[in-house]
Amino acid sequence: MNAVATDAPMFFFGTLMDPDVLALVLGHALDPVRIEPAFVRGVRRLHVAGRSYPMLRPHPGGRVDGHLVSGLSATDLARLAYYEGWEYDVGTVAVTDAAGRRVIAGLYVCPPHIQADARVWRLDRWQNVHKGVYLPRLRQLMAGYDPAATGADGAKRPPLAPGATRGRRTAG
Repeated sequence: MNAVATDAPMFFFGTLMDPDVLALVLGHALDPVRIEPAFVRGVRRLHVAGRSYPMLRPHPGGRVDGHLVSGLSATDLARLAYYEGWEYDVGTVAVTDAAGRRVIAGLYVCPPHIQADARVWRLDRWQNVHKGVYLPRLRQLMAGYDPAATGADGAKRPPLAPGATRGRRTAG
């Protein structure tokens, strides 16, 4: 997994756009001023095949709206890596912020071997269908976060239960 500078903002395009999910993953709520709307062009947000959570895939003319989050600490980044686990790698992307500026941000992307299905992923649908089941599972997942055992890249996170969906990962 590549490292993202701790002072770089992160672009969230999936379940991490939900404030309850983000607070549980980080272990604290963020000041709303650190979260702003942003978008990235040239991609589509699709479901990971067989899952309730999204991934990005190239798409000419595509646009994905999300959240640009600044001021994340090294601990925040380690907790994010733990949450995202083996299915996502961290990379960088040029996003356009609310003021129209291009900003280089970190983001979690699925490696090429992870398959997408044709369904476009929507946060409101995920919140209505999956969030209620997901939050208790997320609490359990994040209760297992141990920086000494996990490492900064989240690579040693225990596997999720069979049949888990980010229902999200039963446990963006």
